[in-house]
Amino acid sequence: MALPIRIDIVSDVVCPWCYIGKRRLESALQTLGEEVKAEIVYHPYELDPSVPKQGISFSEHMEKKFGPGRSESMFQRVEQVANEVGLDFDFSQLPKAISTFDLHRLLTVAYERGNQAETKEALLKAYFVDRIDLTQEAVLLQVLESAGWDKKEALEILKSDIARDSVEQEMNYFRQLGVTGVPFFILNNKYALSGAQPSETFVNALRQVIEESKPQVIAQADSCDLGSGEC
Repeated sequence: MALPIRIDIVSDVVCPWCYIGKRRLESALQTLGEEVKAEIVYHPYELDPSVPKQGISFSEHMEKKFGPGRSESMFQRVEQVANEVGLDFDFSQLPKAISTFDLHRLLTVAYERGNQAETKEALLKAYFVDRIDLTQEAVLLQVLESAGWDKKEALEILKSDIARDSVEQEMNYFRQLGVTGVPFFILNNKYALSGAQPSETFVNALRQVIEESKPQVIAQADSCDLGSGEC
């Protein structure tokens, strides 16, 4: 019987390691198969709240943030690792650095709607693999439609303040917990893994949760044995 395990993931849509970590976790869950039944819940984290709503040039923003030499070598490594998990990253083709606050509002509502996983994957793929400009309303709505959204409903959320307080409160909560980088994984509200861990690390951590879920015998006395039938 599969053990139910809740996995809370603190992440940002524009974090490449969050996408890589997502793929590595998925690989781990595939390895475990029927040993676990995972409930995955995504939580908001803004890597750069200073980015304006209309976005800014990705290359210029990264050069300003890290310096031209460092950003280029850093992204080459990320592209290589992404390729190893089947993701086609090309940072030179990303049109914009974008604000993700509204995307987190959508993801918060998506959890209540039951399509958070689909929405998260669609947004990550659109940004990193398809490399499209998510600041364009029509484009974003098309992406959301592919994840099971009604365009009108999504637009109403974008035009409103729905889930704004929830997103801000969650981000404050995880900052207070000491989360300073993403992705950040919490297993059954007990164990935490920081960063895009290798799949094997996820497998080992999840198996530890499985082991600890089993009853621990703290005392033994006379009993009937199921195997031998003796009492």
